[in-house]
Amino acid sequence: MLKEYFIFIKNYFKYTCTNVKYLIYMVLSASCYKGFSLLLPVFASFIIKYITSGNYSLAYFFIFGYAFIYLFYKLAEWINYEVYTHNMETCYIDLQNRILNKLLIVDESFGRKVSKGTIMSTITTSVTKVGEMLDDISEFITTFGQILIVIVVVCFCNFYLGLLFFIYCFLYLKVIIRSDKLSNLYHKKVLKDDDNYSNLLFQTTSGLQEIKSFNMLEKIKNKLKKNQKLFTKHYILKRKYMTILENDVNFLTVYFRVFLYMILLLGFIHGNFTIAIFVLIISYHEYLDEYLYDFLYAASQIREESTSLKRINEILNYRTITEQFYGNNDTDAIKGMIEFKNVCFHPKNHKVLHNISFKVKPNRVVSIVGPSGSGKTTIFNLLLRLYKATKGTIQIDGINIYDYSKNVYANNVTIANQKPFIFNMSIRKNLDFVDKDVNHQIEACKKVGIHDFIVSLPKGYNTILRENATNISGGQKQLISLARMLLSNAEILLLDDVSASLDQDTAKMLPKLLKELKEDHTILMITKKPELMKCSDEIFVLDHGKIVASGTHKELIKTNGLYQDLNAYKSVSRIGVFDND
Repeated sequence: MLKEYFIFIKNYFKYTCTNVKYLIYMVLSASCYKGFSLLLPVFASFIIKYITSGNYSLAYFFIFGYAFIYLFYKLAEWINYEVYTHNMETCYIDLQNRILNKLLIVDESFGRKVSKGTIMSTITTSVTKVGEMLDDISEFITTFGQILIVIVVVCFCNFYLGLLFFIYCFLYLKVIIRSDKLSNLYHKKVLKDDDNYSNLLFQTTSGLQEIKSFNMLEKIKNKLKKNQKLFTKHYILKRKYMTILENDVNFLTVYFRVFLYMILLLGFIHGNFTIAIFVLIISYHEYLDEYLYDFLYAASQIREESTSLKRINEILNYRTITEQFYGNNDTDAIKGMIEFKNVCFHPKNHKVLHNISFKVKPNRVVSIVGPSGSGKTTIFNLLLRLYKATKGTIQIDGINIYDYSKNVYANNVTIANQKPFIFNMSIRKNLDFVDKDVNHQIEACKKVGIHDFIVSLPKGYNTILRENATNISGGQKQLISLARMLLSNAEILLLDDVSASLDQDTAKMLPKLLKELKEDHTILMITKKPELMKCSDEIFVLDHGKIVASGTHKELIKTNGLYQDLNAYKSVSRIGVFDND
């Protein structure tokens, strides 16, 4: 048992920022206040002894001594609490920051392996649990020492009583170990059930509109209920073993005390024990029960906290491939020349892109078009360094993209997605994340055509947007996202089907906007809209992971059948962005 907990404690110091000196401080302060508490029954027994013998001066001495010992007891307890509080705060903040930093660099495969529910419960509940672990480790060590001290002291009073105390402790530990392990086993299942429920609930709230429109709500509710039942089942089993633990221990404690009373009474009757010894042994048994309970509670908590630590460690040790993609080149004078040279991307032997080669010159608008699954988004993901090409090279201004430092690359390559993310805060604060200059914000919003709408709102730029901007239209949200992208001053702009949610009048402004933007940027866009294809300087047609044609709209509409089909496509749209919709 002790070996197992030694591993738990070792892992705690391995995976947290806690210094061993904090454990030493806590053990010393805990040993002091617990040691002082052990002296209290001794002084109480002496008080009784000298009162009954009529030696009142010594009785007063031990009364005052009792008061002083209690004062030191509380002082040591306060020091222990202060050390714990400082470490809890440091450990909690450090773990949260490390998890957050990890989540900011993980790739898409992480989301498939770890659910949002698991992430949320880990960054809140698990981090808090681990923050409390030092206190339980300290309690585990000091109470174990106290148990040994009590047995030794009782042995000095009477060897056979000491042996009896030792047998009692052994049985006590034996009874609860199995129940504790089983309780922890179901605790792990409870955590998993809670993660699954939270994850499904999170997905439900995120897609509530679609769930209602497809009449899926009842099925989702049934699935949530099924998860609730599983959670309840495992939680009841966890509580069952905890209850067995407490009941069995209470049974053992009460009947051992009855047995102890009988032995002490016989000893007192036969003159083997004085009343002082009688009081001391009974007091130490009460303390022993308290220490055993504290010891086992600390042991149980450490086991649970180790489960939380393991969950945290799984996130922190997740090896995302993108962590390898940061170089040291800090060249920031990027012009925006993009070149793919014989690029292949074959994740798990699945051919997504095969032998892709193309060049995009600065100050040009280039479109990537093709049917679904042809590899368009993968090209963007490779450019964003979310994945690494299996073969070939990707260069910007003649330098391999993986050679650029993280900050330089992030500052020069940015994306506007089809479904942009907007924070639940004011429009201005959403823009502040990129550039806090108010004039720059207004200029960017004017350029994308959203400024007039913003100033028409009662609070203008201080208007609070609801979660994911549900109080404005999808098109308005997209324009704010485009303005935010312009504020980044990136040289290379990636536009991922940004026209999809724009209304007809706003969408018709995009060709003019693109013409203005290309004067200072390189623009690469994925689009299904013929109007945007027409305004492109060059178009690459993808099919099954290969570039099957390239040229201008006029050239391709005459020579390429696939491109002709893409232009003839009538998208199913409720908004009607372009004339062909």
